[in-house]
Amino acid sequence: TLRSSAAKLSHGNLDGLGLVASSPGVDHTFTGLGQVLLPVLTLNRAGAIDGLASVFTKTVVRIFRPVREERAGGALDEPRKLQQKAAGRREDGGQIGRHRRQGTQFEASRLRRQRWRQGLAAGRFLGDAELAKWKDALDGLEAVERTL
Repeated sequence: TLRSSAAKLSHGNLDGLGLVASSPGVDHTFTGLGQVLLPVLTLNRAGAIDGLASVFTKTVVRIFRPVREERAGGALDEPRKLQQKAAGRREDGGQIGRHRRQGTQFEASRLRRQRWRQGLAAGRFLGDAELAKWKDALDGLEAVERTL
């Protein structure tokens, strides 16, 4: 039995769209906004379901063609994989960016041994249990960083 799933997201939240687009359970992701067609296509997604293509067909095709050619050549494969790691996708859909500034400052402190501000001891802002949830994603990204 063939099983395929698709998602159409009609918002401009590209980080959320990127997480959905990189999910192994979603085969085809479309945007409902022609304004974000190029970023959606670079995520290796299907395209747009949008009125823009009905009005400006040649323009939309002109945006689509070079990206399709890049896909065939595989030029975007590595950047996509790196973006997926940088986004911190986990099986449950969690995201490293959940803790915003505090999470970023903590990681900079931990990995670079830099103290961005007072009080960034391990677990101070995030708690040890919360940090443990992100360990695999952060360790994987750190391993990639060392190879570049």
